[in-house]
Amino acid sequence: MNSGRKEYTFFWCIENYSFCWHEIGEKLVSPPFTADGLEGTAWNLQLYPRGGSPVLNGVISLYLERSASDEGPEKALIKYELSFLAACGSPRYSVEFDRVFKRGVGYEWYTFLKIDEMLLGRRAEFLPEDILTVRCKIWKGQGNIHKMAPICARTRIGIEKISFLHVVENFSSLEPNQKHTIEIQSHSKNECFALSSLYFSCDSWLGGEMVVEITPSDSKHILSKRKISLLGSGNVIVCSKIDNRFDVRKDIQKLPLSLTRQVIQDKKSEYLHGGKLSLLCECVFSTGLEFDKIEETEHKICAASVTLHRNVYKTAEKMSAHPNISEDMKALYVNRTDVELKTQTKSFPAHKTVLCFRSPVFKAMLTNEMKERHTDCIHVDDMGDDVVQQLLFFLYSDTVENLEWEIATQLHYAADMYQVDELKELCSAFLVENLTPTNAIELLIMADAHNDIDLRKVVVDFILEHGEQIFGTEEWEMITETNPLSYCFITSFWDCCNWSK
Repeated sequence: MNSGRKEYTFFWCIENYSFCWHEIGEKLVSPPFTADGLEGTAWNLQLYPRGGSPVLNGVISLYLERSASDEGPEKALIKYELSFLAACGSPRYSVEFDRVFKRGVGYEWYTFLKIDEMLLGRRAEFLPEDILTVRCKIWKGQGNIHKMAPICARTRIGIEKISFLHVVENFSSLEPNQKHTIEIQSHSKNECFALSSLYFSCDSWLGGEMVVEITPSDSKHILSKRKISLLGSGNVIVCSKIDNRFDVRKDIQKLPLSLTRQVIQDKKSEYLHGGKLSLLCECVFSTGLEFDKIEETEHKICAASVTLHRNVYKTAEKMSAHPNISEDMKALYVNRTDVELKTQTKSFPAHKTVLCFRSPVFKAMLTNEMKERHTDCIHVDDMGDDVVQQLLFFLYSDTVENLEWEIATQLHYAADMYQVDELKELCSAFLVENLTPTNAIELLIMADAHNDIDLRKVVVDFILEHGEQIFGTEEWEMITETNPLSYCFITSFWDCCNWSK
């Protein structure tokens, strides 16, 4: 290992990437990294989420920079490669350079990847669980390549998701432009996190346009997403919903509701319970840099695409890309319930409001002219008791406990059936992390059955990576009948790439 060409690999995972608050010219900087054999030089990556300059507006820019105070030589000649990694772990938009770096000098790569392409058009490919992974390879020396132990770093953009009830007593007596304001407490700290103010205009031609203004107590906290729903008599009506992560310069603190004061008054028997207006508000704030460090890694970790992809999912599961919902929602479970879910052997109490709010399918069952609305009972005979219990636990807490492969596949099915997208993502992450040549075909069949394109792509890549262990097995022969299209696609791709001997 003392001769030849040494290859150093640096992985940088940026969690909650879509919540970057950066304007044009503002950058995210990775933790500095170095390694034995780099002659005392130290390096970092600099990423500009919205471009490094006005000329590059809308294009993500990436730098490799050498530290101005390292102990290496005045000039260091290196060959390096910068890449964005796709969800499967394979590099995208890789570019190699040969450069002489002086201390404190960096070189930029002007990528062809546009912001809206990553965040919208190809988000599933580049941001699994909202994590962007950047890779930097550095080569030193000549001759045969010796891969050194990789260096892994993680940066997390802080977010705080808060759900709360804004209740206005005696709503009908509220005067025009009179603000009804409440304090929103932080879940992480015992202090006021933001203020929520409701008022309506006096313009008669607008019918008394209603506005909810949400103001964080810290000016550095950016309101990134908000959703406001009116809790009526058994109904949950979405009145305002906006996602500002893709346009941080747009102010969404003050937004009108779709229902005017006049409409609410005209239907007060439906919208006002005991004269009270009850709004359920969901807000997600970007709170700045929360975590930034080089993490200790095992030397056996390799940079193979599937290994890296599973590490990315593992990080996402541990750090929870989807934060817990508010204590207000969880506290509902101790109150009187008004609906039950029935399996073949057991009944589970629940609240219509929670089910409606968390699942559009449950909402349709309980608010339209369907039997569930009148019987206050939802039959789930095709689901086991453990699955229903885990499903309800997630709907109330945004978490699951003690996942195992079998229950994760069943929960994925339940999440797909009832359109609980975050639970479906969480189950997918767990299944990918525990993917092996033995269970890969089972997961491919499940992904095809649920039309889960992102999950299917990961499994197909895994099968191609481990084809010699999978092709010819009994499990593989199953898909010739159950999934003939997948069978033809995988075998054709394998033959085309000449990977099979």
